[in-house]
Amino acid sequence: MTRPKTRLAMTSHWLLYLLAATGCQAVFALFYWLLLAPLSTFGWNRTYLLSALLLSAALPLLALPTAWAPLVWPSSPVVPTLALPPWQLATYRTAPTEVATQTGVPWLLLALATYWLGVAYQAWRLARSLAWLYLLSRQHPRTRLGRGWLVQLPEPSQPAFSFGKYVFLSPAHAQLSPAEYAQLVQHEQVHGAQHHSLDLLLAEVVGCFFWFNGLVPYLRQQLRTVHEYLADAAVTRAAGSRVAYGRLLLKLAAGPAPTSLVHPFSTRQVALRIRMLTTPPSSPMKKLRFLLVIPVAVLAWIGAAAVSPTPSVAAVGLSTAVPTPSSSAQSRIGTISWQGNKFLSAAQLNEALDLRPGDPYDSTVVEAKLGAWADSRTITSRYMDHGYLFFSIKPVAKPQPNGTTDLLFILNEGPTAQINNITVKGNHKVPTATILQLVPLHHGELFSRAKLLASQRALAESGLFDPTKIGINPQPTPDTGLVNIEYVVVEK
Repeated sequence: MTRPKTRLAMTSHWLLYLLAATGCQAVFALFYWLLLAPLSTFGWNRTYLLSALLLSAALPLLALPTAWAPLVWPSSPVVPTLALPPWQLATYRTAPTEVATQTGVPWLLLALATYWLGVAYQAWRLARSLAWLYLLSRQHPRTRLGRGWLVQLPEPSQPAFSFGKYVFLSPAHAQLSPAEYAQLVQHEQVHGAQHHSLDLLLAEVVGCFFWFNGLVPYLRQQLRTVHEYLADAAVTRAAGSRVAYGRLLLKLAAGPAPTSLVHPFSTRQVALRIRMLTTPPSSPMKKLRFLLVIPVAVLAWIGAAAVSPTPSVAAVGLSTAVPTPSSSAQSRIGTISWQGNKFLSAAQLNEALDLRPGDPYDSTVVEAKLGAWADSRTITSRYMDHGYLFFSIKPVAKPQPNGTTDLLFILNEGPTAQINNITVKGNHKVPTATILQLVPLHHGELFSRAKLLASQRALAESGLFDPTKIGINPQPTPDTGLVNIEYVVVEK
Protein backbone atom coordinates (compact mmCIF):
# COMPACT_ATOMS: atom_id res chain seq x y z
CA MET A 1 0.00 0.00 0.00
CA THR A 2 2.90 2.36 -0.59
CA ARG A 3 1.19 4.27 -3.37
CA PRO A 4 -1.91 5.34 -1.35
CA LYS A 5 0.30 6.39 1.55
CA THR A 6 2.57 8.36 -0.76
CA ARG A 7 -0.38 9.96 -2.51
CA LEU A 8 -1.97 10.99 0.78
CA ALA A 9 1.32 12.38 2.06
CA MET A 10 1.73 14.44 -1.11
CA THR A 11 -1.84 15.68 -0.70
CA SER A 12 -1.29 16.86 2.86
CA HIS A 13 2.02 18.46 1.89
CA TRP A 14 0.36 20.40 -0.95
CA LEU A 15 -2.46 21.61 1.30
CA LEU A 16 0.07 22.72 3.91
CA TYR A 17 1.96 24.57 1.21
CA LEU A 18 -1.21 26.39 0.18
CA LEU A 19 -1.82 27.31 3.82
CA ALA A 20 1.72 28.62 4.22
CA ALA A 21 1.55 30.62 0.98
CA THR A 22 -1.79 32.10 2.02
CA GLY A 23 -0.23 33.21 5.29
CA CYS A 24 2.56 34.94 3.37
CA GLN A 25 0.02 36.72 1.18
CA ALA A 26 -1.78 37.92 4.30
CA VAL A 27 1.43 39.38 5.75
CA PHE A 28 2.38 41.15 2.52
CA ALA A 29 -1.16 42.46 1.89
CA LEU A 30 -1.52 43.79 5.44
CA PHE A 31 1.83 45.58 5.26
CA TYR A 32 0.91 47.17 1.92
CA TRP A 33 -2.52 48.29 3.13
CA LEU A 34 -1.15 49.83 6.32
CA LEU A 35 2.03 51.54 5.11
CA LEU A 36 2.58 51.56 1.36
CA ALA A 37 -0.78 52.10 -0.35
CA PRO A 38 -1.00 55.84 0.55
CA LEU A 39 2.45 56.58 -0.89
CA SER A 40 2.95 58.18 -4.31
CA THR A 41 5.98 55.96 -5.02
CA PHE A 42 4.13 54.19 -7.81
CA GLY A 43 7.10 52.40 -9.36
CA TRP A 44 8.22 51.08 -6.00
CA ASN A 45 4.67 50.03 -5.12
CA ARG A 46 4.43 48.11 -8.38
CA THR A 47 7.67 46.29 -7.61
CA TYR A 48 6.47 45.46 -4.10
CA LEU A 49 3.13 44.04 -5.28
CA LEU A 50 4.77 41.87 -7.93
CA SER A 51 7.35 40.67 -5.40
CA ALA A 52 4.58 39.91 -2.90
CA LEU A 53 2.85 37.62 -5.39
CA LEU A 54 6.07 35.81 -6.30
CA LEU A 55 7.53 35.57 -2.80
CA SER A 56 4.26 34.27 -1.36
CA ALA A 57 4.50 31.32 -3.71
CA ALA A 58 8.26 30.80 -3.29
CA LEU A 59 8.97 31.33 0.43
CA PRO A 60 7.14 28.17 1.65
CA LEU A 61 9.39 26.14 -0.67
CA LEU A 62 12.65 27.57 0.70
CA ALA A 63 14.28 25.95 3.72
CA LEU A 64 15.21 28.24 6.58
CA PRO A 65 18.90 28.69 7.37
CA THR A 66 20.01 26.33 10.11
CA ALA A 67 20.70 29.21 12.49
CA TRP A 68 17.06 30.31 12.25
CA ALA A 69 15.58 26.91 13.05
CA PRO A 70 15.28 27.59 16.84
CA LEU A 71 12.97 30.52 16.02
CA VAL A 72 10.44 28.05 14.64
CA TRP A 73 11.26 24.72 16.29
CA PRO A 74 12.93 25.30 19.68
CA SER A 75 15.22 22.44 20.58
CA SER A 76 18.21 21.67 22.77
CA PRO A 77 21.69 20.67 21.49
CA VAL A 78 21.04 17.09 22.61
CA VAL A 79 18.62 15.06 20.54
CA PRO A 80 15.48 14.75 22.65
CA THR A 81 13.85 11.55 23.84
CA LEU A 82 10.88 10.35 21.82
CA ALA A 83 7.86 12.46 22.68
CA LEU A 84 5.75 9.41 23.64
CA PRO A 85 6.53 5.79 24.43
CA PRO A 86 5.78 3.51 21.47
CA TRP A 87 2.78 1.86 23.07
CA GLN A 88 1.09 5.25 23.39
CA LEU A 89 1.81 5.95 19.73
CA ALA A 90 0.01 2.73 18.89
CA THR A 91 -3.14 3.96 20.62
CA TYR A 92 -3.83 6.65 18.06
CA ARG A 93 -1.94 5.34 15.05
CA THR A 94 -3.93 2.15 14.65
CA ALA A 95 -5.91 3.57 11.75
CA PRO A 96 -3.30 3.63 8.99
CA THR A 97 -3.89 5.77 5.96
CA GLU A 98 -3.47 2.78 3.70
CA VAL A 99 -6.58 1.06 5.08
CA ALA A 100 -8.72 4.14 4.57
CA THR A 101 -7.61 4.46 0.97
CA GLN A 102 -8.58 0.91 0.02
CA THR A 103 -12.36 1.37 -0.01
CA GLY A 104 -12.96 4.98 0.98
CA VAL A 105 -11.77 8.38 -0.13
CA PRO A 106 -10.12 10.35 2.69
CA TRP A 107 -11.22 13.91 3.24
CA LEU A 108 -7.75 15.08 2.21
CA LEU A 109 -8.25 13.67 -1.27
CA LEU A 110 -11.70 15.25 -1.44
CA ALA A 111 -10.21 18.59 -0.47
CA LEU A 112 -7.52 18.22 -3.11
CA ALA A 113 -10.06 17.27 -5.78
CA THR A 114 -12.16 20.32 -4.89
CA TYR A 115 -9.08 22.52 -5.05
CA TRP A 116 -8.03 21.32 -8.51
CA LEU A 117 -11.59 21.73 -9.81
CA GLY A 118 -11.37 25.36 -8.70
CA VAL A 119 -7.99 25.73 -10.42
CA ALA A 120 -9.39 24.24 -13.63
CA TYR A 121 -12.37 26.61 -13.54
CA GLN A 122 -10.19 29.68 -13.01
CA ALA A 123 -7.83 28.55 -15.77
CA TRP A 124 -10.81 28.14 -18.10
CA ARG A 125 -11.98 31.68 -17.31
CA LEU A 126 -8.50 33.04 -17.97
CA ALA A 127 -8.25 31.19 -21.28
CA ARG A 128 -11.71 32.43 -22.28
CA SER A 129 -10.72 36.06 -21.57
CA LEU A 130 -7.55 35.72 -23.62
CA ALA A 131 -9.48 34.14 -26.49
CA TRP A 132 -12.05 36.96 -26.35
CA LEU A 133 -9.33 39.60 -26.55
CA TYR A 134 -7.65 37.79 -29.43
CA LEU A 135 -10.89 37.61 -31.42
CA LEU A 136 -11.63 41.24 -30.60
CA SER A 137 -8.30 42.31 -32.05
CA ARG A 138 -8.82 40.24 -35.23
CA GLN A 139 -12.49 40.80 -36.02
CA HIS A 140 -12.50 44.62 -36.00
CA PRO A 141 -10.59 47.23 -38.02
CA ARG A 142 -7.18 48.12 -36.67
CA THR A 143 -4.50 50.62 -37.57
CA ARG A 144 -0.88 51.04 -36.63
CA LEU A 145 -0.29 53.05 -33.46
CA GLY A 146 3.43 53.45 -32.93
CA ARG A 147 4.67 50.00 -31.97
CA GLY A 148 1.16 48.79 -31.26
CA TRP A 149 -2.29 48.71 -32.79
CA LEU A 150 -5.44 50.78 -32.46
CA VAL A 151 -8.58 48.62 -32.71
CA GLN A 152 -11.88 50.32 -33.56
CA LEU A 153 -14.82 48.70 -31.75
CA PRO A 154 -18.32 49.02 -33.27
CA GLU A 155 -20.32 49.70 -30.10
CA PRO A 156 -20.29 53.34 -28.91
CA SER A 157 -20.96 52.21 -25.34
CA GLN A 158 -17.71 50.24 -25.14
CA PRO A 159 -15.18 51.77 -22.71
CA ALA A 160 -11.65 52.60 -23.81
CA PHE A 161 -9.19 49.95 -22.67
CA SER A 162 -5.92 48.32 -23.61
CA PHE A 163 -4.21 44.95 -23.42
CA GLY A 164 -0.58 44.53 -24.33
CA LYS A 165 0.17 46.46 -27.50
CA TYR A 166 -3.53 46.82 -28.44
CA VAL A 167 -5.62 49.92 -27.65
CA PHE A 168 -9.40 49.45 -28.02
CA LEU A 169 -11.57 52.52 -28.70
CA SER A 170 -15.22 52.97 -29.70
CA PRO A 171 -16.86 55.49 -32.08
CA ALA A 172 -17.80 57.64 -29.07
CA HIS A 173 -14.15 58.40 -28.39
CA ALA A 174 -13.78 59.96 -31.84
CA GLN A 175 -16.06 62.78 -30.61
CA LEU A 176 -13.42 63.95 -28.12
CA SER A 177 -11.35 67.01 -28.79
CA PRO A 178 -7.94 66.38 -30.38
CA ALA A 179 -6.17 67.13 -27.06
CA GLU A 180 -8.44 64.80 -25.10
CA TYR A 181 -8.14 62.05 -27.72
CA ALA A 182 -4.34 62.34 -27.62
CA GLN A 183 -4.31 62.07 -23.80
CA LEU A 184 -6.59 59.01 -23.94
CA VAL A 185 -4.43 57.21 -26.49
CA GLN A 186 -1.21 58.16 -24.71
CA HIS A 187 -2.55 56.81 -21.43
CA GLU A 188 -3.29 53.43 -22.94
CA GLN A 189 0.05 53.37 -24.75
CA VAL A 190 1.87 53.84 -21.43
CA HIS A 191 0.31 50.60 -20.21
CA GLY A 192 1.70 48.79 -23.22
CA ALA A 193 5.12 50.44 -23.10
CA GLN A 194 5.56 49.55 -19.40
CA HIS A 195 4.28 45.98 -19.91
CA HIS A 196 1.48 46.32 -17.38
CA SER A 197 -0.50 43.51 -19.02
CA LEU A 198 2.27 41.05 -18.13
CA ASP A 199 1.83 42.05 -14.49
CA LEU A 200 -1.89 41.31 -14.67
CA LEU A 201 -1.25 37.99 -16.40
CA LEU A 202 1.09 37.00 -13.58
CA ALA A 203 -1.50 38.02 -11.00
CA GLU A 204 -4.18 36.03 -12.85
CA VAL A 205 -2.00 32.90 -12.98
CA VAL A 206 -1.29 33.18 -9.25
CA GLY A 207 -5.01 33.72 -8.72
CA CYS A 208 -5.76 30.46 -10.53
CA PHE A 209 -3.80 28.52 -7.92
CA PHE A 210 -5.08 30.59 -4.98
CA TRP A 211 -8.68 31.05 -6.13
CA PHE A 212 -9.93 30.38 -2.61
CA ASN A 213 -7.96 33.29 -1.13
CA GLY A 214 -9.50 36.76 -1.33
CA LEU A 215 -6.11 38.38 -0.73
CA VAL A 216 -4.89 37.62 -4.26
CA PRO A 217 -7.72 39.67 -5.87
CA TYR A 218 -6.84 42.46 -3.44
CA LEU A 219 -3.18 42.46 -4.50
CA ARG A 220 -4.22 42.23 -8.15
CA GLN A 221 -6.58 45.19 -7.81
CA GLN A 222 -3.91 47.24 -6.06
CA LEU A 223 -1.51 46.39 -8.86
CA ARG A 224 -4.02 47.55 -11.48
CA THR A 225 -4.59 50.77 -9.52
CA VAL A 226 -0.84 51.44 -9.42
CA HIS A 227 -0.74 50.91 -13.19
CA GLU A 228 -3.33 53.65 -13.58
CA TYR A 229 -1.32 55.97 -11.33
CA LEU A 230 1.77 55.38 -13.46
CA ALA A 231 -0.07 56.04 -16.71
CA ASP A 232 -1.82 59.13 -15.28
CA ALA A 233 1.50 60.53 -14.08
CA ALA A 234 3.13 59.94 -17.47
CA VAL A 235 0.33 61.72 -19.36
CA THR A 236 0.07 64.71 -17.04
CA ARG A 237 3.82 65.10 -16.91
CA ALA A 238 3.96 65.33 -20.71
CA ALA A 239 0.83 67.44 -21.15
CA GLY A 240 1.42 69.70 -18.15
CA SER A 241 -2.32 70.07 -17.52
CA ARG A 242 -3.74 68.01 -14.67
CA VAL A 243 -7.05 69.89 -14.59
CA ALA A 244 -7.94 69.03 -18.19
CA TYR A 245 -6.89 65.45 -17.68
CA GLY A 246 -9.02 65.16 -14.54
CA ARG A 247 -12.03 66.42 -16.49
CA LEU A 248 -11.36 63.77 -19.12
CA LEU A 249 -11.33 61.08 -16.44
CA LEU A 250 -14.71 62.29 -15.18
CA LYS A 251 -16.13 62.51 -18.70
CA LEU A 252 -15.18 58.92 -19.54
CA ALA A 253 -16.02 57.41 -16.14
CA ALA A 254 -17.40 53.93 -16.76
CA GLY A 255 -18.41 50.77 -14.95
CA PRO A 256 -16.39 47.61 -14.42
CA ALA A 257 -13.85 46.52 -17.01
CA PRO A 258 -14.99 43.89 -19.54
CA THR A 259 -12.35 41.52 -18.14
CA SER A 260 -9.83 41.71 -15.31
CA LEU A 261 -6.99 41.42 -17.82
CA VAL A 262 -7.44 44.85 -19.42
CA HIS A 263 -6.70 48.41 -18.36
CA PRO A 264 -9.81 50.60 -18.80
CA PHE A 265 -9.07 54.30 -19.15
CA SER A 266 -11.56 55.40 -16.51
CA THR A 267 -13.30 53.41 -13.79
CA ARG A 268 -15.21 54.04 -10.60
CA GLN A 269 -11.92 54.91 -8.91
CA VAL A 270 -11.79 58.27 -10.68
CA ALA A 271 -11.89 60.26 -7.43
CA LEU A 272 -8.94 58.32 -6.03
CA ARG A 273 -6.92 58.81 -9.23
CA ILE A 274 -7.63 62.55 -9.33
CA ARG A 275 -6.56 62.83 -5.71
CA MET A 276 -3.31 61.05 -6.52
CA LEU A 277 -2.73 63.49 -9.40
CA THR A 278 -2.67 66.32 -6.87
CA THR A 279 -0.75 64.48 -4.17
CA PRO A 280 2.81 65.76 -3.78
CA PRO A 281 5.67 63.26 -4.07
CA SER A 282 6.24 61.21 -0.93
CA SER A 283 8.97 62.58 1.30
CA PRO A 284 12.25 60.68 1.74
CA MET A 285 11.24 59.84 5.31
CA LYS A 286 8.07 58.13 4.10
CA LYS A 287 10.08 56.21 1.53
CA LEU A 288 12.03 54.70 4.43
CA ARG A 289 8.99 52.50 4.99
CA PHE A 290 10.27 50.29 2.19
CA LEU A 291 13.18 49.32 4.44
CA LEU A 292 10.63 47.41 6.51
CA VAL A 293 9.98 45.13 3.54
CA ILE A 294 12.99 42.99 4.48
CA PRO A 295 11.87 42.16 8.06
CA VAL A 296 8.32 41.66 6.80
CA ALA A 297 9.57 39.14 4.22
CA VAL A 298 11.63 37.38 6.90
CA LEU A 299 8.58 37.24 9.17
CA ALA A 300 6.52 35.73 6.35
CA TRP A 301 9.31 33.21 5.66
CA ILE A 302 9.48 32.10 9.29
CA GLY A 303 5.70 31.84 9.46
CA ALA A 304 5.66 29.73 6.30
CA ALA A 305 8.31 27.43 7.78
CA ALA A 306 6.17 26.93 10.87
CA VAL A 307 3.42 25.29 8.78
CA SER A 308 5.62 23.81 6.07
CA PRO A 309 5.28 20.11 5.20
CA THR A 310 8.76 19.25 6.50
CA PRO A 311 9.12 20.65 10.03
CA SER A 312 11.50 19.37 12.65
CA VAL A 313 10.51 16.11 14.31
CA ALA A 314 11.29 17.69 17.66
CA ALA A 315 8.51 20.20 17.02
CA VAL A 316 5.70 17.92 15.92
CA GLY A 317 6.52 14.56 17.44
CA LEU A 318 7.51 11.35 15.74
CA SER A 319 7.47 11.34 11.93
CA THR A 320 5.64 8.59 10.09
CA ALA A 321 8.11 8.49 7.22
CA VAL A 322 11.85 8.11 6.98
CA PRO A 323 13.22 11.30 5.36
CA THR A 324 16.52 11.51 3.62
CA PRO A 325 19.35 13.51 5.14
CA SER A 326 18.83 17.21 4.56
CA SER A 327 21.31 19.78 3.44
CA SER A 328 20.95 21.51 6.82
CA ALA A 329 23.08 18.89 8.57
CA GLN A 330 25.86 20.61 10.46
CA SER A 331 28.28 17.72 10.83
CA ARG A 332 29.04 14.09 10.04
CA ILE A 333 28.24 11.12 12.22
CA GLY A 334 31.20 9.90 14.27
CA THR A 335 30.74 6.72 16.30
CA ILE A 336 27.46 4.87 16.85
CA SER A 337 27.02 2.93 20.10
CA TRP A 338 24.18 1.14 21.87
CA GLN A 339 23.41 0.65 25.55
CA GLY A 340 20.81 -1.61 27.20
CA ASN A 341 20.07 -3.87 24.22
CA LYS A 342 19.58 -7.59 24.74
CA PHE A 343 16.96 -8.74 22.26
CA LEU A 344 18.72 -7.28 19.20
CA SER A 345 22.48 -7.21 18.76
CA ALA A 346 24.42 -4.07 17.93
CA ALA A 347 24.83 -5.34 14.36
CA GLN A 348 21.06 -5.81 13.99
CA LEU A 349 20.41 -2.38 15.46
CA ASN A 350 22.91 -0.77 13.11
CA GLU A 351 21.21 -2.49 10.18
CA ALA A 352 17.79 -1.19 11.26
CA LEU A 353 19.16 2.31 11.89
CA ASP A 354 20.63 2.40 8.37
CA LEU A 355 23.13 5.09 9.30
CA ARG A 356 26.90 4.76 9.27
CA PRO A 357 29.86 6.76 10.54
CA GLY A 358 30.61 9.48 8.03
CA ASP A 359 26.97 10.00 6.99
CA PRO A 360 25.58 13.56 7.37
CA TYR A 361 24.15 14.07 10.83
CA ASP A 362 20.54 15.24 10.92
CA SER A 363 18.53 14.89 14.12
CA THR A 364 15.22 14.63 12.22
CA VAL A 365 16.52 11.70 10.21
CA VAL A 366 17.79 9.96 13.34
CA GLU A 367 14.46 10.37 15.14
CA ALA A 368 12.43 9.11 12.19
CA LYS A 369 14.63 6.06 11.64
CA LEU A 370 14.19 5.08 15.27
CA GLY A 371 10.47 5.11 15.59
CA ALA A 372 8.25 5.47 12.50
CA TRP A 373 5.20 3.41 13.48
CA ALA A 374 4.11 2.51 9.96
CA ASP A 375 7.57 1.40 8.79
CA SER A 376 8.39 -2.20 9.71
CA ARG A 377 12.11 -1.59 9.20
CA THR A 378 12.60 0.83 12.10
CA ILE A 379 14.02 -0.18 15.46
CA THR A 380 10.78 0.52 17.33
CA SER A 381 8.79 -1.62 14.89
CA ARG A 382 11.24 -4.53 15.18
CA TYR A 383 10.89 -4.56 18.94
CA MET A 384 7.13 -4.11 18.96
CA ASP A 385 6.63 -6.88 16.39
CA HIS A 386 8.09 -9.27 18.99
CA GLY A 387 6.09 -8.27 22.05
CA TYR A 388 8.18 -5.38 23.39
CA LEU A 389 5.26 -3.01 23.77
CA PHE A 390 6.92 -1.08 26.59
CA PHE A 391 10.15 -0.55 24.66
CA SER A 392 11.64 2.95 24.59
CA ILE A 393 14.84 4.44 23.20
CA LYS A 394 16.67 7.65 24.02
CA PRO A 395 19.13 9.00 21.43
CA VAL A 396 21.90 11.28 22.68
CA ALA A 397 24.07 13.35 20.35
CA LYS A 398 27.59 14.25 21.51
CA PRO A 399 29.38 16.87 19.36
CA GLN A 400 33.10 16.23 19.07
CA PRO A 401 35.99 18.71 18.69
CA ASN A 402 36.75 17.40 15.20
CA GLY A 403 33.30 18.48 13.97
CA THR A 404 31.67 15.04 14.02
CA THR A 405 28.75 13.98 16.21
CA ASP A 406 28.88 10.72 18.17
CA LEU A 407 25.54 8.99 18.66
CA LEU A 408 24.65 6.97 21.78
CA PHE A 409 21.32 5.13 21.93
CA ILE A 410 20.07 4.15 25.38
CA LEU A 411 17.48 1.36 25.14
CA ASN A 412 14.97 0.24 27.73
CA GLU A 413 13.57 -2.95 26.27
CA GLY A 414 11.22 -3.67 29.17
CA PRO A 415 9.27 -6.92 29.49
CA THR A 416 7.35 -8.47 26.65
CA ALA A 417 3.59 -7.94 26.71
CA GLN A 418 1.03 -10.69 26.30
CA ILE A 419 -2.45 -10.28 24.88
CA ASN A 420 -5.03 -10.53 27.65
CA ASN A 421 -8.67 -9.70 26.91
CA ILE A 422 -9.88 -8.89 23.40
CA THR A 423 -13.15 -6.99 23.22
CA VAL A 424 -15.27 -5.53 20.42
CA LYS A 425 -17.35 -2.37 20.61
CA GLY A 426 -19.89 -1.11 18.09
CA ASN A 427 -21.02 -4.41 16.58
CA HIS A 428 -24.74 -5.15 16.66
CA LYS A 429 -25.39 -7.49 13.74
CA VAL A 430 -22.02 -9.22 13.39
CA PRO A 431 -21.26 -11.58 16.31
CA THR A 432 -18.11 -10.92 18.32
CA ALA A 433 -16.94 -14.47 17.69
CA THR A 434 -17.05 -13.87 13.93
CA ILE A 435 -14.99 -10.73 14.32
CA LEU A 436 -12.37 -12.47 16.45
CA GLN A 437 -11.99 -15.15 13.77
CA LEU A 438 -11.10 -12.44 11.24
CA VAL A 439 -8.20 -10.96 13.19
CA PRO A 440 -4.77 -12.57 13.72
CA LEU A 441 -4.45 -11.44 17.37
CA HIS A 442 -5.40 -14.02 20.03
CA HIS A 443 -5.43 -14.29 23.78
CA GLY A 444 -2.13 -15.38 25.31
CA GLU A 445 0.05 -14.39 22.33
CA LEU A 446 2.82 -11.84 22.43
CA PHE A 447 1.80 -8.35 21.38
CA SER A 448 2.69 -7.60 17.72
CA ARG A 449 2.54 -4.28 15.93
CA ALA A 450 2.42 -6.10 12.58
CA LYS A 451 -0.58 -8.18 13.67
CA LEU A 452 -2.26 -5.05 14.98
CA LEU A 453 -2.09 -3.46 11.53
CA ALA A 454 -3.03 -6.75 9.88
CA SER A 455 -6.13 -6.88 12.11
CA GLN A 456 -7.27 -3.54 10.87
CA ARG A 457 -6.71 -4.51 7.24
CA ALA A 458 -8.67 -7.73 7.77
CA LEU A 459 -11.65 -5.88 9.26
CA ALA A 460 -11.56 -3.30 6.47
CA GLU A 461 -11.40 -5.92 3.75
CA SER A 462 -14.18 -8.02 5.26
CA GLY A 463 -16.81 -5.68 3.81
CA LEU A 464 -18.77 -5.78 7.08
CA PHE A 465 -17.64 -2.45 8.50
CA ASP A 466 -16.92 1.11 7.49
CA PRO A 467 -13.15 0.91 6.75
CA THR A 468 -12.60 4.56 7.65
CA LYS A 469 -13.99 4.12 11.18
CA ILE A 470 -12.15 1.05 12.43
CA GLY A 471 -10.25 1.70 15.62
CA ILE A 472 -7.93 -0.55 17.62
CA ASN A 473 -7.10 0.60 21.12
CA PRO A 474 -4.30 -1.20 22.99
CA GLN A 475 -4.79 -0.83 26.74
CA PRO A 476 -1.49 -1.86 28.35
CA THR A 477 -0.85 -2.44 32.03
CA PRO A 478 2.94 -2.27 32.48
CA ASP A 479 2.81 -3.66 36.04
CA THR A 480 1.37 -6.98 34.90
CA GLY A 481 2.96 -7.15 31.45
CA LEU A 482 -0.47 -7.63 29.87
CA VAL A 483 -2.32 -5.62 27.24
CA ASN A 484 -6.03 -5.62 26.49
CA ILE A 485 -7.09 -4.99 22.91
CA GLU A 486 -10.32 -3.15 22.12
CA TYR A 487 -11.67 -3.14 18.56
CA VAL A 488 -14.10 -0.33 17.69
CA VAL A 489 -16.18 -0.88 14.54
CA VAL A 490 -19.08 0.75 12.73
CA GLU A 491 -21.21 -1.72 10.83
CA LYS A 492 -22.37 -0.97 7.30
